Amino acid sequence: MKKLSYLIVAALILTACAKEQLPQANYDIIPQPKEVKLNEEKPFELSSKTVIRYEKVLQREAQFLSEYVNDIMGFAMEIQEYQGQTDGIVLKLSPDDFDQAEAYEINVTPKQVTITGSDAAGVFYAIQTLRKSLPVSPSLRGVGGSQTTLPSGTIRDYPTFAYRGMHLDPCRHFMDLDSVKIYLDMMALHNMNQFHFHLSEDQGWRIEIKKYPELTEIGAWRNGTVIGHNGNLYDTIRHGGFYTQDELRDLIQYAAERHINIIPEIDLPGHMQAALACYPQLGCTGGPYEVWRRWGVSDDVLCAGNEETMRFVEDVLNEVMDVFPSPYIHIGGDECPKVRWEKCPKCQAKIKELGIKKDDKFSAEDYLQSYVMNRMAKVVEARGRRVIGWDEILDGNVSETAIIMSWRGTEGGIEAARKGHDVIMAPSSHLYFDYYQSEDIASEPSCIGGYLPVERVYEFQPLPEELTPEQQKHIIGVQANIWTEYIAHFWHVQYMALPRMEALTEIQWNNPKERDFEAFVERCKHMRQLYDLYHYRYGKHIFEPQVWSDTVAPNLATRKPITLREQPAEKYAYEGAKQLVDGELGRGLYNSGRWLGFWGKPLDAVIDLGQPAEMGHVRFRALINKGAWIYNPSEAMVLVSDDGVTFREVAQKDIPISTWADNDGIFAYELEFAPVKARFVEVIIKGHDLPDDHDGFGHPAWIFVDEIEVW
Repeated sequence: MKKLSYLIVAALILTACAKEQLPQANYDIIPQPKEVKLNEEKPFELSSKTVIRYEKVLQREAQFLSEYVNDIMGFAMEIQEYQGQTDGIVLKLSPDDFDQAEAYEINVTPKQVTITGSDAAGVFYAIQTLRKSLPVSPSLRGVGGSQTTLPSGTIRDYPTFAYRGMHLDPCRHFMDLDSVKIYLDMMALHNMNQFHFHLSEDQGWRIEIKKYPELTEIGAWRNGTVIGHNGNLYDTIRHGGFYTQDELRDLIQYAAERHINIIPEIDLPGHMQAALACYPQLGCTGGPYEVWRRWGVSDDVLCAGNEETMRFVEDVLNEVMDVFPSPYIHIGGDECPKVRWEKCPKCQAKIKELGIKKDDKFSAEDYLQSYVMNRMAKVVEARGRRVIGWDEILDGNVSETAIIMSWRGTEGGIEAARKGHDVIMAPSSHLYFDYYQSEDIASEPSCIGGYLPVERVYEFQPLPEELTPEQQKHIIGVQANIWTEYIAHFWHVQYMALPRMEALTEIQWNNPKERDFEAFVERCKHMRQLYDLYHYRYGKHIFEPQVWSDTVAPNLATRKPITLREQPAEKYAYEGAKQLVDGELGRGLYNSGRWLGFWGKPLDAVIDLGQPAEMGHVRFRALINKGAWIYNPSEAMVLVSDDGVTFREVAQKDIPISTWADNDGIFAYELEFAPVKARFVEVIIKGHDLPDDHDGFGHPAWIFVDEIEVW
């Protein structure tokens, strides 16, 4: 008996030690809860014996919690309807205890975890908080008797922005429904509640419209795709697909369970070539049209002067609203060229009929687009919904109730908020997730270009200081967009979204005024474990050191005073002229912050060497990305001066325009001349006009230049 007693005591000691070493939940998650107050009480022990108890309307939320714990810990917990028990995890509603929608409180005691929400969505986000706080350990998962502890205390939280969105474009490359559901799961993990589903494009129509069956019989399929960044080579692979209305209703239900609203977009009156391929009479020229095989902006748009066209769009929108219960319907309005309207008799007759006149701000055709958009807004509003449009719909007269999605920077959002419109901030500068995550593009999957690291997403401030507090209230939310011209597979979508979604959700949920990127990265490390658990593809750049060594050898121009006679485009000015002589080279991304961009005017730089010096060479680097309208220079000149006033030319070079057969990339251009001694060096670099085989024919090409060297 004595020996048995020793064994019992030893077992108790081992059990106590084991409990002390139980893995513990960590509430320092993404997004960070607004208020976490811990106390000295014993923690709550979560195990397979824990029961989830729910108020009747929260059964699906209880199921989610059990499923998530099973994913992470390897056991599913029993769920029961709550009847006043004082143990386990309790889910309940108490709207009177909260001032905000989607708010929640988690109260953890040694005996019970109580999750209280202002609504079911609040309970769901509390569950996401618990889910993300649990330790993820493959060695523990599935082990019999595995458990963890939840520190005792109280968490109170609510979202800063009511609209927390992600966008997906399945038109350029089709994504099947199973993939879209995974995308919704990714959104739920990141506390997002609005899914912007882009369903019509020049390159493919993706939603079944029963009144117009050709939209999916013909418009959902293209007979090839441009190879590379809009060259003149095409493959012959038929690509496409579409979603039936029944499939979409299933998707809507799937999203609703996760408290996500799906916003359908029918982009009009531009980006409609797939529809025109089916019904050519709806265009200004009558066709023939094809489902577009290339990327960019097509000149062929809906005929705004054709009443049949307007009835078509009204029919489509009504059928879309029959399927989608969303309070918001996105009607596009972006990138609509007016060249067809300018020559179309029907469009010009409609302008005359409506009494439209151009003014100092907008053309008659701009106001014609406003007529189209406002007419469709009335169709949507008649069904009790609100329209969302890209910020181009501000170019003219816009419906007073329209919500503006600001994508060309934040300027459109600022203008809209000042006019009293609600605004969703989605600027390409910070929230276009189809841009590269790293400057090392040779190691990255192909994409449209640009450069948007996680840090730049994290630094975005969606409430412009230019707005008054009252105007800032019109900023109802923040959204990131993923366009799929160069994203053909869902694994690539995931890779572009993650981990940038983590920075986005911090902005959407908290919008912290003080940003600590290093602390943010530490919190990201736990999310990385969840990504691995769910087999999500993601970028690892913030978790791994990035080493760059792109510099030039010191030369006469390095870090010397430099002035520009012509300033770069504001969007691509960055730190200005000094970047041209700082010794650091730009990499292969035009918006990395290392390149100065000029459009429609030359780069004209004057470098003061400080004292007369002998020289005979000038070299500079330019970036070429023809699909982005960026071409090589057309001409370069070098001039020198002794006094900085009177200059004389010492070298000139003509540079032929790059063709589609030539590679894009970074190229060095060198001008050699007879040795000369001077103090001031002027370098003038001019650009080409876009050639006639380019979508932008008739416009200047961009030139992007970095380091100027003199020796």
